[in-house]
Amino acid sequence: MPPGSADCFVVEAERDVLNARIGQRFDRMLELGGWDEARRMEPDWDPDRQSSRAIGARELIEAIRGGMAEAEAIEAAKLATRQYAKRQRTWMRSKMAAWSAVASKN
Repeated sequence: MPPGSADCFVVEAERDVLNARIGQRFDRMLELGGWDEARRMEPDWDPDRQSSRAIGARELIEAIRGGMAEAEAIEAAKLATRQYAKRQRTWMRSKMAAWSAVASKN
């Protein structure tokens, strides 16, 4: 489509709401087998492999190997996810400044 032929919108979530949802989503991922998946990956763990770059994977492997407590790994993974979300917001502000903002309804 040529520029100007569509209305462009960016959906913005409040930071506190987004951070809470990140925490809930990570907890749910673990409930649905995230630890089991990490344990299956651990024997062949290669930090240079694409799958090893998933946010939270490094932290879970570190906990499985005894390098940090499970609770510490979970918090570190959630922090990494929040930092990634912040980079995305910064990118959107720079690349989509002319777009109309729409507030998320949670």
